[in-house]
Parts: sequence; structure tokens; C-alpha cells
Amino acid sequence: MARLGVVIPTHHGSTMLDRSMRSLARQTRTRDVHVVVAVNDDRADSYDRAVALAPEVRAAGIECIVIRTAPGRQAGMRAADRLLPPGARLYLDQDAALSPSAVATLLAVLAPGTGIHFAVPRFRLAPGQSAVTQAYYRIWRELPYVRRSPATCGAYAVSAEGRSRWDVLPDLHSDDKWVRWHFAPFERRVVSDEWYQVVAPDGVADLLRARRRYQRGNRELGGLTPRPPYPDDHIRHRGVVKSLLAKPAAWPAAAVFLAVHAAGRLTPTRR
Repeated sequence: MARLGVVIPTHHGSTMLDRSMRSLARQTRTRDVHVVVAVNDDRADSYDRAVALAPEVRAAGIECIVIRTAPGRQAGMRAADRLLPPGARLYLDQDAALSPSAVATLLAVLAPGTGIHFAVPRFRLAPGQSAVTQAYYRIWRELPYVRRSPATCGAYAVSAEGRSRWDVLPDLHSDDKWVRWHFAPFERRVVSDEWYQVVAPDGVADLLRARRRYQRGNRELGGLTPRPPYPDDHIRHRGVVKSLLAKPAAWPAAAVFLAVHAAGRLTPTRR
């Protein structure tokens, strides 16, 4: 029987963690699913909220434990990974809510013999985000690079064979991209019938902070030696201009997207 280990790193997540954990509790497939919530800060509310939500996940038939780890997302992910049994993996941000059949579909897509080892559901934005954020992500999710990679923003899954391609996750901001680079393009898939929904950075200031984190992550990846075997950063900008010009109705949103990117390059990046 296929098993799925779910890693949820949480940091200052007492108000967001409901989204990921309750969406797991509502899954149509809960058999042989194991969840580790890795609280990687020292706040009591983060840990207490995770502990309070765990029984709801267990009541759905999912094994769920909550642990405290050293500070940092990657430290939490490494600690959680070590506690999970062999099998496929789903790495889920604390604010990422899954469609009800996402787990079942991901396990089917990543099953032995399919040739797919990296899979992500379709991206959705949580309601209530500002017009600027909606415009930015309207363009982002349609970019050729994002669709082709597929790039991720809160959830990604790997097969059991895929997880064997690396040992320990390094200290990187862009763990999703580093993991994706272990798989050839033909081994990756967007599972369009399913979705994950996230609360994105909201407004210009938050989007700029997110862009600077992204740029810092790219610098870290660029300095890796050795790099994973399938880096696709060289195709990141291919087809972008053509895609932006192809839909005049989206030009106002494209202007927002380009302005955020330009400002992110011009403003200082904290190290």
C-alpha cells in the first residue's frame, strides 16, 4: 500500500496552521497518511495551536505528531522527514489548503511506473487579497516558466523513488526549487484537477519583501556546488514577454507584475 508522509513546517503559524491541517482532515484518502508538524520557533502559541489541531487530523484516520525543532524552516523539515516512514512525500506550507481529493490524486500520479516523481496541484489564491496581489499572481501563475517547471508557492510532492535522490535538505530559502532541480522536466507534472490555496503576500510592501527573499534564494542556489542535476533557471525568462503581450486584457495586471519586479531589483536586499 502506498504511503504518504506529510511535512508541515510552521513558524509563527498559530493563525495560519488551521488551513493546512484542516484541509488534510477533510481528505477523501487518509489511509497510510502520516503527518509531522514541525514547530520551528519558540512561541508557545505556535506549538499549542498545532497540538490543539492534531486530534482533528487523527480523527480522520491520519497519523499526526507535533514536534519542536531548532529554529528555521529547513531545520524543521529535516527533523520531520527523519520521523516519517519510507514513501512519497508532501511538503506543505502552514497556510496551504488542499482540495479534498488532492492526497488521493497525488498518490496516484506519483505511483511506481508512472514516470512522474515531482507533482504539484494547481495554484489558487485565497479570497480577500488586495487588487495588487490578485493582479500580480494572475500574471505569475500564467508565466511559461511557472507552468512548465512547474514552479510552486506552498505545496509540492515527490514520489518514494524521487525522495531517494537526496539525503539531507540544505539550508536554503528556496527548498522547493532545489528539490525540483532533482527531476527532469518530463518527470514533473502539474495536477490540474486538484488545487492548493495559499494566503499570498498582500500589497506592494509584502510583495516586495517576498521578491527580495526570492532573489536571496536564487543567489544561494547559484552558489551551490555541486548543483542538482536539472537546474532550469536558464529558461526562467524564456517566452515571458510574448506571454505578457499576447493578452491585451491582462496588460494592467502585467504592469503591476513588472513594476513589483523592477522595484524588487532596485531596492536593497537584506542578507
